[in-house]
Amino acid sequence: MSPTHGDDGEFVEETTHNDVLGVFGTVDGPVLTSADVADTLGCSRQTARRKLNQLHEMGRLGKRETAGRVVYWKLAAADPNPVNPNDPIFTDRPSFNSGEKNLSGRVDEILYGKENDE
Repeated sequence: MSPTHGDDGEFVEETTHNDVLGVFGTVDGPVLTSADVADTLGCSRQTARRKLNQLHEMGRLGKRETAGRVVYWKLAAADPNPVNPNDPIFTDRPSFNSGEKNLSGRVDEILYGKENDE
């Protein structure tokens, strides 16, 4: 893929992070190399390596050098909206405890109005 320049003469990046992440769906196995990305997307290995390293720095990919090659793998995505235990929805509400003990044996009765068959 040859470099593309915009109207202002600036280089326009054609290979996106999402393009690179999409390569994982096209290769056999859980890891890939910059050569996999370059061959699949038609970009230079330098561009592939740069994008892979950016994704690594962003916490999206893990990486390791093995047998003289660097392999990359997807990391579990961090939850963009983690639960905040100090959120008022959890702290400013009354308890919903019924006060009764051992309700687990009465689940059918409580949920369905039926007596437990035991």
